[in-house]
Amino acid sequence: MCSVQDDDMPLKRPEKDESFGRLCMKCKEEPAVLITRVNDAFCRGCFQVYVTHKFRAAIGKTKLVRDGEHVLVAFSGGPSSSALLSLIQEGLSQRAHKKLRFKPGLIFIDEGATVGLCAAERLAICEKVQSVMTNSGFPCYIKSLEEAFELMPENEGKSTGNIHTVSTEINNSADCNSSQADSSASVSGPHSSTSPAFRDGDSSIESVRTEDIKSNYQINVNLEQRLKETIDSMKSVSAREDFICSLRHKILLDVARHCGYSKVMLGSCGTQLAVRLLTDISTGRGAHAAMETAFADRRLKDIMFLRPMRDFSSKEVAMYNSFHNVETIFIPSLTTKAETNVSIEHLTESFVTGLQADYPSTVSNIMRTGEKLDSSTEKKVDEKCAMCQAPLDTSVGVSSALSAVEFSQKISQGCIEGDNSSKTVECCGEGDGSCQSTAQNSPDQKEVLSSLCYACRLTVRDMDDVNKLPLYVLGDVAWRSKRSNMKKEIEDFLLQDV
Repeated sequence: MCSVQDDDMPLKRPEKDESFGRLCMKCKEEPAVLITRVNDAFCRGCFQVYVTHKFRAAIGKTKLVRDGEHVLVAFSGGPSSSALLSLIQEGLSQRAHKKLRFKPGLIFIDEGATVGLCAAERLAICEKVQSVMTNSGFPCYIKSLEEAFELMPENEGKSTGNIHTVSTEINNSADCNSSQADSSASVSGPHSSTSPAFRDGDSSIESVRTEDIKSNYQINVNLEQRLKETIDSMKSVSAREDFICSLRHKILLDVARHCGYSKVMLGSCGTQLAVRLLTDISTGRGAHAAMETAFADRRLKDIMFLRPMRDFSSKEVAMYNSFHNVETIFIPSLTTKAETNVSIEHLTESFVTGLQADYPSTVSNIMRTGEKLDSSTEKKVDEKCAMCQAPLDTSVGVSSALSAVEFSQKISQGCIEGDNSSKTVECCGEGDGSCQSTAQNSPDQKEVLSSLCYACRLTVRDMDDVNKLPLYVLGDVAWRSKRSNMKKEIEDFLLQDV
């Protein structure tokens, strides 16, 4: 750490505020109405050009979004995602100089159950969000967060050869291969006002109108109760936030896969990503920090997550929404009106925003440092985390820090001796398919932890019962356990690589 020497003089703040009466640095004619970054003054018109150019450049320079491609846009109603929707609408309008070529669809995930909102309050929020999304003219979906609890693991979906249905007890309809309104509502649920139906042999997405959300929106009490019980079983708010983020990611991924979307756009701005970067490092997700904050998240081969708002600060987003009267919707979260130190992410957010107020280059410096991290590392499919789908970072040597931590935990729990995990169950059948030794049982904590990355392990250890996890996590863990046991049984007959 550097320190101020005796002969060094700290920099003094200017005595007079020189921001008033300045001209726009771009046109040098109109009076400036705001200052972005450190000392860049813009008028209203030049600021609009500046924001539009930055947004288009973020999408254009990567050349990841192709013409006519269907892109799912995550809409939360907040300032950043609302600004993203407004910029997309502006880019697709007839008055745009160079129109955007992709075809967007909107999705909103109702997370009211995580903060204890009643059905009426959740319905009111969904009505506001539906109004905004419907006015955009794009296909839109409304999903509830608890629906992730009955999504099946990907390996089971692949084994059947059919498109996995995202329907729940709320909708009770067929998959999104049908062109009828009831079938198309199975992916978006009856909450959707306009939902695309993906037809076999046709890559186009057709908008299908359904009934009003008031007559369709229902809450699955069982799933809602499971979500509440799982969140309540976690001791820390940091673990709850990380778990909710993984559920949200799973729903976005599932809807995108089964409705023909190849890309998912997230509305996270640079300030949010800077907070996320430091939070990931603090919570043991440093190996995945590059994926969580890069423009393109390539952890999956079929679906790519994009962050076109990563070059915008929260100040620029707020000014854009103010100048263009962009409607935003306030939705409470776990840390709303909470103390600063209630969670690691909330504490990091307070630190970064406070530092950004005094030193305007804080967020940009954090993001530039994060860009130096490598986010292009690809792992095998069986090395993915069962919860967050990120590459496993737990395959390390014996002398690693992770091994030392696990060894210390075994000693403290008295489990260093008498490990019975290697015991096998004798076959009870007679070769006619009546063997019951491979019957599907609930996985224990050790099996679950072996399929998770380090950060997700910390989240699961914070729970009192691993069987409260969603079906897609438990099913994936059971599938991996079966494959591992099968490999041990036939290991003597496998050819070794030379």
